[in-house]
Amino acid sequence: MEDLNLLKDKCKDLSILYVEDEEKVRIQTSKVLSIYFNNITLATNGKEALEKLKEEKIDIIFTDINMPKMDGLSMVEQIRKTNNHISVVVFSAYENTEYFLKSIEYGIDGYILKPFKFNQIQKVIEKIITKLQGYTELIHTLKLIDKYVWDIDISTLYKDSKQIELTKNETNLFKFLSSSKHRIYSSQEIEIELFNDNYSDNKRVRGLISRLNKKVDSQLIKSIYGQGYELNLDKK
Repeated sequence: MEDLNLLKDKCKDLSILYVEDEEKVRIQTSKVLSIYFNNITLATNGKEALEKLKEEKIDIIFTDINMPKMDGLSMVEQIRKTNNHISVVVFSAYENTEYFLKSIEYGIDGYILKPFKFNQIQKVIEKIITKLQGYTELIHTLKLIDKYVWDIDISTLYKDSKQIELTKNETNLFKFLSSSKHRIYSSQEIEIELFNDNYSDNKRVRGLISRLNKKVDSQLIKSIYGQGYELNLDKK
């Protein structure tokens, strides 16, 4: 297995959601997961977990199967309707063939029987980290200044894993600018894209960007004199 300290370093910026209805198990397993991950969100059933996913940016889900209100597999089924990228690990107290086959169908990254051993958790985490490293450049996020992240797949802005509410025009602006992250877009191009208008006065664009930067208290979209605008990417 991989060196623990090295693995922890790879996991430190990832956010996980752990879903378990039994309090004792939730506390014990959370302690194990906290060895690797700094950012852990908890939920007690699938329904609550889906709400958490709307509010926070999650990289990996660890979930039990049998829970009230909504079981773990039904939750994963709902998630897969809109998100095929998020990694999922299922815990189960039963050697149930039906559960196992459904888990495979939903594209999970690990299926662990309870009671689990420490090395089982670590092996699954290693597998997920390898997968994430393999396609990080192909998908999904742009790191902006001041710890902001734009999720390209779901058109959502986050800071410290918390979703930032955007208006329709603000969302469309981010989508347009992120379509080619190193390109500078003119005011006229933005006018046409957002407002379907070739209007020469760029006051609407300036106002939109000014209000957005003021909202987030950061210059996420910067003006390039005489050229236009671009996303203010994190250079670190």
